[in-house]
Amino acid sequence: METIKPVLAPLTNLDRDFYTIRINTWKRNEQLILSLDHHSQCPGVALIQVIWCDLSEGNYPAPPEIANHPSGKVFVEYHDVNSLNERFHILNDPPTKGILSLDDDVLRPCAALDAGFFRWAFHPERMVGYDARLHTASDGKNSPWGYGFLSTVEKQRRYSLTLPRAAFLHRDYMDMYMSSMPRLIFDTVEKQFNCEDIAMSFFVSSLTGGKPPLLADLWAVKSIAKLYSPSRISADNNHKAKRDQCVENFATILGLKDENGGKMLQTAKTMHWPNVMLGYGADPDKTLWNVEAHPLESSRYVALAEDVQKLKQKSDNEILYIVKSMSVEISQKAIEQGLILDTKEWKKRWPEEAKRREDEKKKKKT
Repeated sequence: METIKPVLAPLTNLDRDFYTIRINTWKRNEQLILSLDHHSQCPGVALIQVIWCDLSEGNYPAPPEIANHPSGKVFVEYHDVNSLNERFHILNDPPTKGILSLDDDVLRPCAALDAGFFRWAFHPERMVGYDARLHTASDGKNSPWGYGFLSTVEKQRRYSLTLPRAAFLHRDYMDMYMSSMPRLIFDTVEKQFNCEDIAMSFFVSSLTGGKPPLLADLWAVKSIAKLYSPSRISADNNHKAKRDQCVENFATILGLKDENGGKMLQTAKTMHWPNVMLGYGADPDKTLWNVEAHPLESSRYVALAEDVQKLKQKSDNEILYIVKSMSVEISQKAIEQGLILDTKEWKKRWPEEAKRREDEKKKKKT
């Protein structure tokens, strides 16, 4: 593949203070509404664009509680193609160049989103994500690559890609994805209904010299509240095999396995001591939360920088306790609706799944 120079539109002052959320959704209105209710309250959110690919009878148009969301920040974008590629297909211009690509079953505190956003605002040519993953390789120079889950990342303390189920990126990369992504990759995503996240992460890395994406601070990464859904792509028995194949094929097509091409996909350390909860991932910026070093015209940045300075004075366990409290706070409505895994409300709403999980735990103990 011929290298494309990522000439990105420069950021304005507006782009350095606000971002647009694009939420990919499919038949999960309950989870989507919880996401809209929460994220629309974040002061950095200029607009939320909902990618609506379900035009079947009874599901089109979107229900009024979504299409006419009381926040006034929600716009439903109707797509006539049902493909995971569509999450990167912008039909209506967003008001900002910064895009937070988000799944409909993920909640994060507003401050945690700002932590990723401001890191992106200083490095708009990179993706900034919350979900680190790693390509794996067996012994041997020509061995195929595979897909390493979070457990692999935590074991090796290295990563090379991130998932746009929660990641900031420049809107121009979405346009490039739709216009310049190699057809074989594009068609694989459409046919498999999988791997669009790997495709975008690898695509941006291929345009930035093989650099891995950046990550938000670990405290922000840990703040996730995951909404339960009985049906999900990752439940497919062939999910791992599909993603292994995607990693191998996409990396080859995009030139990320070519040692002589100058853009072989790099890995980066996740943890940096002594402040493990800060400076997570590649190229840790010790001045990120130094207001004097980054004179950004944003009251939110200044306030968050002050809060991060206070976090630096606390132990990792103290920070984790604070983050857990933040996650619980934004999850209250979801807990009440039985959409937070393993809570008593969830067990009451989903008794069969609760029993299955309990049986699995018992088997592991024996």
